[in-house]
Amino acid sequence: MTLILGLTYVFVVAPSGRQDRAEQDAVARTATDLMHALGRGDGPTACALLTKPAGTSLATRQGAVDCPAAVTSLARPLTTEQRDSIAAAELTDEHVTPRKKDPLIPVNLPATPFDFTQFLVTDRNGDRRVVRVD
Repeated sequence: MTLILGLTYVFVVAPSGRQDRAEQDAVARTATDLMHALGRGDGPTACALLTKPAGTSLATRQGAVDCPAAVTSLARPLTTEQRDSIAAAELTDEHVTPRKKDPLIPVNLPATPFDFTQFLVTDRNGDRRVVRVD
């Protein structure tokens, strides 16, 4: 019995844990890429990481005509120190809070000069996009 449990762990549980961590790392990379793009004011990159509704919501929130203009608006008031801090920030799987059977994955952000603290990421067959900025 011990042998069966041990083999089950080695061949089923352990690989699953590594896969979950790899998925969390990929979600964290997507969130990091978005945060860096926002800090640089890189509208095309930031908006490509957002779903269309999330980009529209960001534009509305910023009072901008579209997503790239909203990103520019967010980055414009940042100081050099704030830009450097955002550029140095790296989100990890520790920032990711996966929820079982939920396709939306929260990523908690460290303190930033932006007025949001979380990205909600979806992963559809390896295509990760931010669906909401809270």
